[in-house]
Amino acid sequence: MRCDVTLILSACPPPPLCRLGALPIMEPCHGCGADERTQKRAKTDLQHTTRVPRGAQRVVCCSSVCNAAKALLSADCLAAVMKRRLTDRVVDAFRSYLASRPSWPDTDGLHPMEATHDRIAVIEFAHEGQTLEAAIGYGRNLPPRHSPQAASASAAIAQVLRVLPEACAAAVASDASELLEALRQHTGWRQYIVRLELVRGDTCQRWHRDLNVCRTIVTYTGPGTHVAHEDGVTRADDGSVDAADAERAVQLAPGDVLLMKGGLWEQGSHGGGAAHRAPAIGPVPTCTAHRLMLKVDVSEDF
Repeated sequence: MRCDVTLILSACPPPPLCRLGALPIMEPCHGCGADERTQKRAKTDLQHTTRVPRGAQRVVCCSSVCNAAKALLSADCLAAVMKRRLTDRVVDAFRSYLASRPSWPDTDGLHPMEATHDRIAVIEFAHEGQTLEAAIGYGRNLPPRHSPQAASASAAIAQVLRVLPEACAAAVASDASELLEALRQHTGWRQYIVRLELVRGDTCQRWHRDLNVCRTIVTYTGPGTHVAHEDGVTRADDGSVDAADAERAVQLAPGDVLLMKGGLWEQGSHGGGAAHRAPAIGPVPTCTAHRLMLKVDVSEDF
């Protein structure tokens, strides 16, 4: 399969640039991905990947999710984006849902100022060549991993999304399935974390990398994630992000699909990981621009 890739600041029409100017030196964020079970590199044969200077790594634009996942295997690709527009029907469904100020189950014990509520399932492909239809899922309110009645991957995804109206759940389930299939095909990893997030206020606005292998993000409502080309990033010796030039970053729009290398994608990103940050939406008590997001992460095989 040919990977249809272009630089996101050239042939592919770019999303709006963040105009905040270069940011000062910052401490790396330890709240994004640091607790993920992601200690192994991708299983694809990356040892023969041509090394490139870190500053040459780019955010690239791809024509499909499958091509975006394949693009990550290139040493000069730091992150890949598939740009798309959600249908008016789906946009209206998500807006109506958030306007209803939904309250999710199992969140009563969280602090009132907690900015993020999430619902999570782990999806596991048991063996090489297994399809998503044959994969299993486990997590809260699902049978244990080794149960004789283990849930299917689709059932696990449906459990995560059961808080959403039908039209919203169908759109998110389709994206989750497409991302899982593309990542499985091109990275070879067996386990993935599917996460639905309701972001109720400001989260990680500092430029940082995630300490995982790979993270994918789709924002359905609210402003999208900012991600930086490597030539605009300043890093510490260990690869953590000290600063990023906002003029060398792009911001995703609702519906766009972002796939990023994390700090544990050992080869190709050279221990770096895409520098990114969340958009400013205001503190929890006054925020009116809530974000609804899907994340699909590569998880450590265990």
